[in-house]
Formats: sequence, structure tokens, C-alpha cells
Amino acid sequence: MDIKRLFENDKVYFAATLNPGATDEEIEALAEVFKAPLDEQFVALYREADGESYDSVGLFFGLEWLPLEEVIREVEFNQDEAEEIAVSVVPEGAIKEEYYHELWLPFATDGFGNFLAVDTDPGETGTKGQVITYGSDFETMYVVAESLNDFLAFIEKTIDSDQYHIDEDGRFHYGQDEVLFFDKLKDMELPLKG
Repeated sequence: MDIKRLFENDKVYFAATLNPGATDEEIEALAEVFKAPLDEQFVALYREADGESYDSVGLFFGLEWLPLEEVIREVEFNQDEAEEIAVSVVPEGAIKEEYYHELWLPFATDGFGNFLAVDTDPGETGTKGQVITYGSDFETMYVVAESLNDFLAFIEKTIDSDQYHIDEDGRFHYGQDEVLFFDKLKDMELPLKG
């Protein structure tokens, strides 16, 4: 997956609202808090851009791409609030049934406590590095993609096939409407691939 090619495509103008890439020191600060090896694809993405500005298009289908400073805050919160729950998981057994887990790396949010994350400690049938949903509003948690690179490749494929919509506020959405990405997952063929 060529991250730069996705950022610099000529259909959706992500590049203008991306933050500069994260420094070694910023990545190390996250690694110290996370207390486990960081996912290599996650690190590669953040080396290219440390999230987006607040007036961004929304690379992750309109969700806010978190800068590392906010990722660190969310990881610290997850470490303090880890709690098992009864929740549906799609596919079954792929994600540990918890509201928050200390080994999830959140990278995008809807701003209401719901996240996309890289899962570095999957359930029995999951894959290390899979992209998942979690948050207190979810009755069902999904494996969105088997890896961050697969998810980025799906975003690129969506743009290339014109299966997206830009709303009046300039936000990028999957599909031809403005339904939130999290709400579309139940009707999508998962895990997503490029």
C-alpha cells in the first residue's frame, strides 16, 4: 500500500489538511505508554502524517484521524478503564469482548467515544493488527479489515471507483449518501480489502 499515493490522489484533497509526519520522539512517547510493540503499519502511517487538522476532509470516511497526542490520551484511558462486556463480535471470537482494552491502538473517532483501532491482542479467531471498532455506543464490534494497509487500500479503491460522497461541509463519506461509516458496517462485506 502506497500511503503517499492515497494522500496525493487528485479526487479527494487529503494532503492539504494532514499534519506533518510524527517524529521518532513522538512515536517513542506512544511506545512508552503502550507498553507493547507498536503495529508496524500504524507506525508507517503516522510517519507520513500525524493525523489531520480539525477542518479536514476525513481520510477515514469522515471520522477524525487522531494525532498521536490524542492517541496517547485514549490509550491511557483504555488502560484505566478496561472492562469485560457482553457484546456481539463480527466475526465471532475475533475481538476480545471489552469496552476498552489496553492493547488497542485507536486512530480514528466519531467524536462521541467510538473508535477505529488497530488490535494488537485479538480474540481467538482474530488476526494481530486487524482494524476493529470499539466504543460505548456499540452493541456489535466489527473486524473492519485484517490490517491497516488493507483498510487504506479499501479507501483508495473506494475513491478510484467513485463510491464516495463529499458533503456540503467538505467531509468524505463512503457511498453516495451521508450515513456515518460506523452505521454502514452492518451492511458491508467484511473484512474490507483493497
